[in-house]
Amino acid sequence: MLVDSFSEFNFSLLAKRKDADDSTVFQFSYPMDKNGKSGTVIFEFKVDGTVVKNKCMNCFLRRGRILNERDMGKLPWMAQYDLSSRLYPDIDQAYASIKSKSRDYLDPQHGFDYKTMWSGERNRPGYDNSYVKVKLPDLKREVARAFTESGFILLRDSNPAADAADSVLAFSFPVDSDKPAGVVYSIQVESQFDADGFCYPCEIRPVYDPYQALPPAGLSAMASRLTLASRFEAGLDGAYEHTRVSTERYLRPRTQFMRPPKSAPLGSVRPPPAPPT
Repeated sequence: MLVDSFSEFNFSLLAKRKDADDSTVFQFSYPMDKNGKSGTVIFEFKVDGTVVKNKCMNCFLRRGRILNERDMGKLPWMAQYDLSSRLYPDIDQAYASIKSKSRDYLDPQHGFDYKTMWSGERNRPGYDNSYVKVKLPDLKREVARAFTESGFILLRDSNPAADAADSVLAFSFPVDSDKPAGVVYSIQVESQFDADGFCYPCEIRPVYDPYQALPPAGLSAMASRLTLASRFEAGLDGAYEHTRVSTERYLRPRTQFMRPPKSAPLGSVRPPPAPPT
């Protein structure tokens, strides 16, 4: 029943063995493209319990795990996204099939304990946006325009090369409109490219410290300092809305534009470091 359920959803039984604790270990392979060559994901789970006359008196299907998850993390990012969108739904469907087939044998007191692994398409980091079919300089230009039109000043691009694998767009939101010094807000850009030099993908995420020390304000800037937090939040809202409008068409398929969650209010006291756990 277990083997049949996984076989229905693109898994192949690789090995079945008795472990040292007398449990039965099942290993399945799942196809993955590894840099243009065929590879496999190895998924394993075990079954143990009490068997009398070849019948389960009290048998347990233990939690499954991917054995070579590190290998998955070494794939190009688009290959990771493609694999995840196939692998995790297939694991979920295999378990759903087991649940359906084993309904007559389940312990009614405990039911079928399984948490779905696939919760929809996600980018690698939590609050980034991932882009394809756009040149990196064009993407940066749109982001820079969105922020500068919302009151930010572009300070620098740490690596303006068209094929930069890693670069940072650093902005300042001025305390005083007559001076560039202010709140530092940066956009981290990490990039991989296709054969034609288009993002495949380029991923952008904010780098921002709400507890940062602000530049000293002169007498003329005291009034501006009082309204800084509200102006900064309004500018940030505008910058992300402009970014969404101008770049949404380049988002990686099956994803939506993400705005990072609200941070601590600007000027908050930095919390003490958490004790080691």
